Amino acid sequence: MNLMQADTPHAGATSGSDRTRLGLGVSGLYLALYAHYGFFAFLPLWLKATGASAEEIGVLLAIPLILRILTVAPFSAFVGRRGWVRNAIAYTSLASAAIVLLLLGEPAHAGRIAIVIFFSIVWDQIPVLTDAYAVMAVRSRSLDFGRLRVWGSIAVVASNIAAGWAIAVAGIKMLPLMIAALLLAPAVVAFLLPADRKLSAVGEATGGRWRDLVGDRGLILAMIAASLIMGSHGVLTSFGAIQWTAQGISTTAIGLLQALAVAAEIGAFWFGAKLLGNRDPRLLIVAGAIAAALRWAIMATSPGLPVLVAGQLLNGITATGTILGIMLVIAQRVPTHLSATAQGMNAVLLGVVLAVATAGSGLLWSYGLPVAYIAMTVLALLGALCAWPRDTGATTEMGTDGLTASGVES
Repeated sequence: MNLMQADTPHAGATSGSDRTRLGLGVSGLYLALYAHYGFFAFLPLWLKATGASAEEIGVLLAIPLILRILTVAPFSAFVGRRGWVRNAIAYTSLASAAIVLLLLGEPAHAGRIAIVIFFSIVWDQIPVLTDAYAVMAVRSRSLDFGRLRVWGSIAVVASNIAAGWAIAVAGIKMLPLMIAALLLAPAVVAFLLPADRKLSAVGEATGGRWRDLVGDRGLILAMIAASLIMGSHGVLTSFGAIQWTAQGISTTAIGLLQALAVAAEIGAFWFGAKLLGNRDPRLLIVAGAIAAALRWAIMATSPGLPVLVAGQLLNGITATGTILGIMLVIAQRVPTHLSATAQGMNAVLLGVVLAVATAGSGLLWSYGLPVAYIAMTVLALLGALCAWPRDTGATTEMGTDGLTASGVES
């Protein structure tokens, strides 16, 4: 079945000012969404300060991972089919802000669990729906997804810096209030954006089911590939700092290594789609897989600081190339009315693989550093095999409307 029967509007169908406004709006949405991420990193510290045990903190942090797998796909499909993606971003942001404020009452054990459950169900939808809206904007106005999404990474950097300063000034007990205030920002920006129906092509189909997406083997294989590659980061995410500390690398240097990875991510988002041009976006995922395999092979040797610098720069390909690749695959192969459904499916696949990889990284680490990273190398290479472009049916190239496969004008 061809999922892309309707033509997408091309650049000539809208004015340049409309494209510019929409691009600035979606960039602002990513900036607003990720502005609170740095504050989330201090949540375990807040929980400890309010009496939570180490065991309880572990359980509370695991709840979002489980609920994401269960709730994101059906909710995103529901709002996507009804053209409510923009509104859902706004209302889930407002609801999340209201729920997190309940933590200011410093509830007991049962109360903390209840609040985290409700918060996770509501908040988990926001990043997925934001990606869905951005992909609709890319299809509708031939925007460059990477240059929209990069503002989220910039916001994370700024948020990490601001969070430490704000908590030092106001105290850790005020963390819920800070997060709630920042969660109002994506709601405000979302209400200023065009409604979903204004991003759909004239005459484009409505309705649709997730089963329609499953019939596109190329899409599903790309999603599986991206999940495997992102999951292969599990050992580094869980044990990278421990490994580097054991090598005698200072915490200051470790912080700089982490910042370098984010800088590489920003650069890749900015230039990735332009460099891709009219080539199949699955090639970005393949590049991410090969770079990841190389990166984990290097990490297995416990390299010194100069080599680690090069390894961290590869993050621009291993993580960002993979993310950008799967977003462009969805933009290219999935019609607007099924964009949120596709994002939900992708989020569930990624959530499952990340949960298994993160949990399994502890077991792998117990067998030694080389074994752990070799396993991650194999995972990344499996991703390359899944993503390799082949004739898998059900696709329409965006290039037929004057757009490249990357979603930008040719």
